Amino acid sequence: MLFVLFWFEPLLAQRQAIPPQQLREADALYTKRVWRIIDLRERQNKVAAWPRNPLTKVLYDATLVGKLRPYHNDSLKQFYDVEQFLKLGTDTFLVKKLINPNGDDDNYSIDTVVERFNPTERIKQLLVLEEWYFDKRTSQQRAQIIALAPLYQRKIAGFDLGFVPLCWYKFYDRFDKESDCRDVLVNSLMYNSGNPYQKFSYDNWFEQRNFSSFIIKESNPYDVFIMDDPEIKRKGLDALIEAGKLKQQTLEQEHDMYEY
Repeated sequence: MLFVLFWFEPLLAQRQAIPPQQLREADALYTKRVWRIIDLRERQNKVAAWPRNPLTKVLYDATLVGKLRPYHNDSLKQFYDVEQFLKLGTDTFLVKKLINPNGDDDNYSIDTVVERFNPTERIKQLLVLEEWYFDKRTSQQRAQIIALAPLYQRKIAGFDLGFVPLCWYKFYDRFDKESDCRDVLVNSLMYNSGNPYQKFSYDNWFEQRNFSSFIIKESNPYDVFIMDDPEIKRKGLDALIEAGKLKQQTLEQEHDMYEY
């Protein structure tokens, strides 16, 4: 058994991501973009937080060594350098210190403490941008992940500002001009809950869509998120109901293309 374990490790380091099936522009009957959130605290997604090789640490470490470019937003045009990236996500705290502990006065000094970013503890969600399209040549509806962003709970001077993207990564670069997430994740093992003895990578997890998620935005004329829709008025329950409707419509779209 030891021989088998050592035999597969060098093979794993040479794995390459399989490119998606090529699509001619004329064969795309329709296309739309969807933004969805993967909550790593959900039961189905906990495998991505495997302590031996958590997904958040894989992405963060790959950025530090230059394998991944951290972009400013989902347009994927401007990116941070390593020094700028290290400053992202750092928290600042105000600490009061008594100037003279032995004195009778209560004079305090306020110091600013900067805490370094810890990806495994701070990143709880992933924001995924994907493109859905219907290929009329094969009569199939497909989804291609374009980019993803780790979300962390931002705090400044003790004030909670909610979940914000740390940065954006190219999940798949169709022009193959730079290393993308698939190049990194295809050689990063995760826990396989179905069969622990079978090698399973994070690239398999995304491509096979084994994650649980909910939609927060679909391409629309007003370019607004569900929570910013005037009809929703930032009501959490109404937003979840609307996200469920969009998910069901996406699943039914492929079925409605056929005639019986």
